[in-house]
Amino acid sequence: MSALGAGIGAAGAGAASVWGPAEKSFLGTSTTSASRVYFTGHRGIVSEVFYPVLDTVNTVDLQFLVGDTAKTFVDEEKHQSYTVTQPDKRSMRWQAVTSNSGHNWRITKSIFTDPGRNALIQRVQFDALNGRNVTQFNLYLLHNPAMDNSGAGDVSKTVAAGSRTMLVASENSRVSALAISRGWKAQTTGGLPMVSSGFVGETDGWTDLLGGGSDKTMNWRNDLASGGNVAQMGWIDLGTSAVTSISFDVVLGFGATEAEATTTANATLGSNLTTLRTTYDSGWNGYASGLNNQGGTADDQYYLAAMSLKTIQDKSNGAMIAGMGTPWGETNGDANNGGYHLIWPRDLFKFANALVTAGDTTTATSVVNYLFNTLQQSSDCGVAEYNAPSCPQGYSRVGRFPQNAWVSGWQYWQGTQMDEQAMPIILAWRLGSAVYNPLWPKIKKTADYIVNTGPWTQQERWEENAGYSPSTIAAEIAGLVCAATIARANNDTTSAARYLAAADYWQQGVDRWTFTTTGQHSDDQNNHSYYIRINPSARGNTGTGPQVYNPVSGPDAAISFTNGNGGGTHDQRYIVDGGFLELVRMGVKAADHPPIVATLPIYDKILRREIPNKGYAWFRYNYDGYGERNDGGNFDGTGGRGRLWPIFTAERGMYQIARTGVGSNGSSYLTMVKAFSTPQGFIPEQVWNETTNVTGWIVQTPGSATAGNPTRSMSPLNWAMGEYISLLASIRAGKIVDIPSVVCSRYNACVVPPASGQAGVVFNVTATTVVGQHMYVTGNTPALGSWNTDLGIPVDSRNYPVWTNRVNLPSSSALQYKYYRKNANGTVTWENLPGGGNRTMSTPASGGTVTRNDTVSW
Repeated sequence: MSALGAGIGAAGAGAASVWGPAEKSFLGTSTTSASRVYFTGHRGIVSEVFYPVLDTVNTVDLQFLVGDTAKTFVDEEKHQSYTVTQPDKRSMRWQAVTSNSGHNWRITKSIFTDPGRNALIQRVQFDALNGRNVTQFNLYLLHNPAMDNSGAGDVSKTVAAGSRTMLVASENSRVSALAISRGWKAQTTGGLPMVSSGFVGETDGWTDLLGGGSDKTMNWRNDLASGGNVAQMGWIDLGTSAVTSISFDVVLGFGATEAEATTTANATLGSNLTTLRTTYDSGWNGYASGLNNQGGTADDQYYLAAMSLKTIQDKSNGAMIAGMGTPWGETNGDANNGGYHLIWPRDLFKFANALVTAGDTTTATSVVNYLFNTLQQSSDCGVAEYNAPSCPQGYSRVGRFPQNAWVSGWQYWQGTQMDEQAMPIILAWRLGSAVYNPLWPKIKKTADYIVNTGPWTQQERWEENAGYSPSTIAAEIAGLVCAATIARANNDTTSAARYLAAADYWQQGVDRWTFTTTGQHSDDQNNHSYYIRINPSARGNTGTGPQVYNPVSGPDAAISFTNGNGGGTHDQRYIVDGGFLELVRMGVKAADHPPIVATLPIYDKILRREIPNKGYAWFRYNYDGYGERNDGGNFDGTGGRGRLWPIFTAERGMYQIARTGVGSNGSSYLTMVKAFSTPQGFIPEQVWNETTNVTGWIVQTPGSATAGNPTRSMSPLNWAMGEYISLLASIRAGKIVDIPSVVCSRYNACVVPPASGQAGVVFNVTATTVVGQHMYVTGNTPALGSWNTDLGIPVDSRNYPVWTNRVNLPSSSALQYKYYRKNANGTVTWENLPGGGNRTMSTPASGGTVTRNDTVSW
C-alpha cells in the first residue's frame, strides 16, 4: 500500500462544514452484528453514514455528478428528480432512481451494507437516454467525509490498495476508503487516475466542475488534503463502447486504520455482491417474520416502522438514538455534533415500548439493560444542573438518567427530566420479572430518586421549562406504581409502600396542581377550565407529610414564565399543550375523567389544524418557537415557529380508542398519520401548516412549502414511527395496548380481567369526606395490601359519595377487608365498625365477579 504523488497543495481548510439535511428518503443497516455501518439518504443520494456507533457520523453525502463530453452541463444528482423504494418491503435495502430526462441520463442504485463487513454498497446502473450512449457523458463520484463526527480536521488522500486506487479519509481512529469496481479515468498525460482530494469550496471537485470560470470538466488532481473540511472526487471510466447502459459497484469501507478500511473495501468488492444482497435481505426478512402481524392488520408501514426502529439500535450496547441526523443539518455544523443521533431516555422508552407491542421483546430487553447498566448514573456530583464544574460528565445523582447522552452513556446535556427517570422502570415492568428482578437494586435507586425529587421537574417533555407538568407527573406516577410492583416481587414491601404513598398523593394532586379553573381560553360553552402545559411553581418542600410535594402556587395564580426557543413570556394559564393526554396513556386517569374531557375542546380549538386532503395535526403548544422562521429560514434558536406534529395525531387516535373502547375509532387517525408520511412511509417530526394565528402567535408558511409535507426538522422521527405501531395495534385491540395495567387498575382507569385462580371484586363504598381526604380498602391478602395502609387500594371518587374500584383477588376464598381514609397530612382514619372488627366476604370461583356495596361510618 502506498500513497501516490504529492499533487497540488490546497489553499486552506475549506468552507465551514455542515451536516446533511434531516429529511431522509432512506436508512438502513444489516441485521448482523458484524457490520457496524448505518446509512441514510436524502433525495435519493447517500447522506450521513454512521460508523462504528450510531452517534458518530463519517459521511455527509455521497453522490454522482453527471456532465456531458461537450462540456455544456454538469448536474448534481441530489438536485434531480428522484424516486426511492424498497424492492423488498420486508428489507431495509433501497432502490434510488435519479434522472434528468432533459439531459438524457438516469442513475439507478441498489443500496445496502455488507452483512459481514463494515462497508456500504451501492450497485449502480447508469443509463444514457433518448438515443444517447455512455461515451457522451462524464460521470463523477463526489464524497464529502465528516470523519469521527466532525467536518473539520479531516485528512483525505489517494491510496493504492491491491489493484485499486482508493480515496481514503481519516480523523483519529475513524477511516473510510472509497472504491469502485470500474477503473478511474486516466490523465491524458501521465496516465494517472483522475481522483482528487481537496478542501470544500476551494480545491474540491465540485469547485473544479462548477465553480466560477469552470469548464465543466475535471482538471485538478490533488493527492492530499490535510487538516480541514475535505471532499473527494473521482472521474469514473465509462469505457469506449457506445452502449446505452453500464453497471458498476461503489463501496465505502470503514476501519480503525487505513489498512483496515482499504482491506474491507477490497474484500467487499471482491465478493459476490448478489449473494451479499441476498444475505442482507434474508436477515431483514427473518426479523420481519418474527414480528406480531396484529392479526393480519399490520401493513407495510407498520413493518417499515419496526425495521426503522431496529435500524437505529446501536449494535455495541443496545442503545437507540432519537433520529439519524441533525435537524436543519444544512445550516448546522460541528458546533452541533449531537443532533438527534443521541439517546434520550424518553424517546428510547417510547420506541422500545412500541417494539414490545410489535413482538420484538429482545430489542427492548437490551434497551432496558443499557438504560440501567450503562446510562444510569451512580454518583452524586455537582450543585445543580449546569452547575457542576468539577464533575467529569457534568451534574449527576445516584439513580438519575441524564437528559440525553452519547451511545457510550456519557452525558451530553445536563438537564433533568423526571419523566425520563420513570419510563425506564415502566419498560422494565412491561418486560416481566425475568428482566426486572435482576435489575431491582438499580431500579430501586431510580425510584428513590423520583420520590425524593418529584413531582416537580427541572424540565418537562419539551425540554424547556421547570415546574409541574401533567405529562411528566403522569409518567412519574406510573413509574412509581411499577416500581412498587417490582419491589414487592423482591420482598421489599417498605420501598413498595413508600412508592405507592407518593404515587397516590400525586395522582390525587395532579389536578389541583395543573388544572386551572380561571383560564384565559374557553370552549364554545364558555368553559375556562383546562390543564395547562406547565405550572412553573417551585416545590413547596414544607411540612413533614406528603404536603412536601405541593407547589408553592397553584394553576390559578397569575404567574408568568418564559417559553423556550423565543416563545416569549406568558401567564401560565395561557399556554396549553397535549401533555394531559399522557394521564390517560399512563393509566393515571380514566379517559372520561372530567378534567380530561373539559380540556379536549380547548386543546383542539387552540392547537388543532386541518390540512386539506390529509387531516388533522396539532401544534406542540401555543407560542412554540421550535421550527422554521416565518420567512422559511431554518431554525437557529430565535424567531422560529413550531409547526404541526403528526405524533399528536397518533396520540389523539389512541385517546379516542380509550374513550370509546372501540378500536375502529382510531382508524381515521391512522389514515391521517399515513397522509403526513413521506412517499417511503417515514413519519416526520413536523409538517408545514397553512398560515394561521395561534392565540396571537402568527405561524406563516412560505410559498415554497406545501402544507402537510415534512419541514426540515427531522424525518423520520423515531418516536413518531413507534407511535404508528402503537396506534395500529391499539385499533386492533380496541384499547391502548401499552397502558401499564398495574397503574390503570389501581386508579380505576381500566378493567384487568382476572387471571387463573382469581376473581374480580367490585368495591362500591358510600362515604363522606372533606377536600384532601381519599378513601382506600385493605385486607388480609397481598392483593389488598395485607393491612398495610400504604399498600391498600384507592377507591375512585368519580361518583361521590360512592367510591369505586375493582380488584382481582384469590378466587373461592374467605377474606377480610376494611375501609379507611387518608387525610391531607398523610394520617389514616379507619372506618368505625361495630365491635371494631373487619368486614368479611367470599370470593367467587375463578373468573367470576362479585360486587360489594358498603357504607362507611366514621
